[in-house]
Amino acid sequence: MKLYEIEDLVSSFPTIMGLSNDLLIINKLMIVTTDDIIENKELFCSIVNRIWLSYTDSGFMELTKENEGELIRFSQWLHKIQAELRLELSDSLIEDFNLTVEEINRMMGRLDSKSNEVVCK
Repeated sequence: MKLYEIEDLVSSFPTIMGLSNDLLIINKLMIVTTDDIIENKELFCSIVNRIWLSYTDSGFMELTKENEGELIRFSQWLHKIQAELRLELSDSLIEDFNLTVEEINRMMGRLDSKSNEVVCK
């Protein structure tokens, strides 16, 4: 799939896409050829930024142990692509995709730091 086709797909969704659509776009993005990314760096970064906006708005609330690996792999892939192609993506943006369910629960105050038990607040 080409970046322009992915952009068309992203444009068909609302700004906040939900995690299932975030993951759909991520999986399609990760199979785009390096040549396509090189030729369309701005478009690539724009798509990644749109996924990030959706994910950090509310998608992260749908993160589970079952799907966190997909986002961690995406983060690792972005770091690799960033280093190879010198893209203009911030490390903090990339690292947001690297958070685990446990880390998010701790940040949201839903996980006791001593017992690692989910707490109701």
